[in-house]
Amino acid sequence: MDDFSSISLLSLAMLVGCYVAGTIPLAVNFSEEKLKLITVLGAGLLCGTALAVIIPEGVHALYEEILEGRVSRYVLKELLYVMFGSYYVCLCSNWLCQLLMTLN
Repeated sequence: MDDFSSISLLSLAMLVGCYVAGTIPLAVNFSEEKLKLITVLGAGLLCGTALAVIIPEGVHALYEEILEGRVSRYVLKELLYVMFGSYYVCLCSNWLCQLLMTLN
């Protein structure tokens, strides 16, 4: 199986899985507290995935170029953008969680 077919198959499987997981709260009657808990867990999973997987891989890819000597003028600037951007995402998610807690 070539790369395009495997990526297409994985993307389709993720699409179906996300759709099924997203329709579960709509199909089942949850109380308001359980629905809030599911929302908080989903937001935590999304932020945790970003912090644990996506952001470190981006930083690693940029840093790898520096180590291999393929440094362009903009690599260090891009690295700083990624680092400060991830910090900004953490601050915004913390602020949003505090805002949601005060509204409830």
